[in-house]
Amino acid sequence: MDGGAITDPEGGDRVSTTVANARAAGARLAERDDAAADRIAEAVGERLSDPQAISRLALAAANETGRGHPGAKSEKIAAAVEGARAHVRETPTAGVVERDEPRGRLTVARPVGVVGAAVPATHPVVVSAAVSLYALAGRNAVVLAPSPSTVETCDMVVETLRGALAAADAPVDAVSMLPAPPSKPGTDSLFERVDVAVASGSASTVTAGQRCGTPNACAGADGLVAVSDGSASPSAVATRVAVGATYDFGAHPAADAAVVRSAETAEPLTAALEAEGGYVLDADERDRLRGLLAGGSASHRATDADRDARTASPVGNSPRWFASVLDLPPAADAAAFLIVDGGDLRDGGEPDGGEDAGNDPLASLPGIPAVTVHAREGFDAALRLAADLGGPHAAAVHTTRQARVARAAERLAAGRLVVNQPGTAAVGSTRNGLPFAPLLGGGAREGSQLDGGLTATDLIETTSVSVTTVADRHPNRGGAGETLRGP
Repeated sequence: MDGGAITDPEGGDRVSTTVANARAAGARLAERDDAAADRIAEAVGERLSDPQAISRLALAAANETGRGHPGAKSEKIAAAVEGARAHVRETPTAGVVERDEPRGRLTVARPVGVVGAAVPATHPVVVSAAVSLYALAGRNAVVLAPSPSTVETCDMVVETLRGALAAADAPVDAVSMLPAPPSKPGTDSLFERVDVAVASGSASTVTAGQRCGTPNACAGADGLVAVSDGSASPSAVATRVAVGATYDFGAHPAADAAVVRSAETAEPLTAALEAEGGYVLDADERDRLRGLLAGGSASHRATDADRDARTASPVGNSPRWFASVLDLPPAADAAAFLIVDGGDLRDGGEPDGGEDAGNDPLASLPGIPAVTVHAREGFDAALRLAADLGGPHAAAVHTTRQARVARAAERLAAGRLVVNQPGTAAVGSTRNGLPFAPLLGGGAREGSQLDGGLTATDLIETTSVSVTTVADRHPNRGGAGETLRGP
């Protein structure tokens, strides 16, 4: 897929050179056996797990992007690296990866070649580090395309990874990034030249990845919707939802953005969320939040500092930032997250009480430290609303009736479903049985080739081999031998 050099104002020739260097490094990696591949992946994982490296990368990401909580970012990176390393250790990705001796069959893995990955502003370290680790475990090269607000952070990740590769006597060009300055044409060119494109983040980047003509794992997952069937206590559900809504200020692909309670009213759950540190917005405050998220005015009373603050993206900003910009009362200053009562939302100018609550932009609040609480009578009605509000990448259900889990999985039709856990657990961890995924996709429902989570096995190809010796003549061969010889 490596094309010739292209000279254009956007630096297409530099993209070509970067991919060519990566392809050469990948070819050298492909010559390594499975033991060598394991050593390289272990060296990279160990370097990424260094506490000082994690702190340095987390601080860089928070400072450069202005999104998320620096402390939470350290935890987020550490958990991601731990989960990715565990997955790589227990998942063979090079050489013979499966043997079926009774049937005389084995499966041999091979690299896909060069992986091109767009790095979003919301998860610059997690995406670049985990995708690189998974690519290298499969003996692939990877080229990162940072968004404009992640260039320095991405460069630090590449430097860290290259140091690990050098120490493992592996080609350092197996990890690289597009030369600065970043540009959309440059990222588009990368997607067209590599063997597999990986993208999350902005809709334009995801769309470019899905339409580039290259096999891809591109999805714009951002937040999920949870369902509570009423059998679990409101306090237990509220604790989990609050964790999912506040983690890294909501800048997480599976943060809890809304919850639907199977009941006549959401009041018990709303009260429990207040007890977890939430602040319930009144009608005027909801209108200001709606205007802020739409890019308009948030408050009639605003200082110059507030106006400057509004130029920042709401995504991944702190609750205190929202309290200031929305001109909320002092009681909101200490809130951990915002709560929107879904029963008070409007659809077409009328108070919402039907199935069309999703028409209001506040029906689900991904990417920010906030959650909308809905109520629907009956579990099936709650599932219908959650399926309408949420994306197909992931969902959560809270229930003490395990028989309802399969029903929820079928109705919500999400790539991943977590039960009685914060939504953020959908990315996977060493504790919940799901392999860590830096990217979540919703499959055909969202036009993605990724259904569920991106893992190391998505970045390899396999050859199925039959090693069984079949006798030339066998009583049950059905005349195959004669047929092959012709009449």
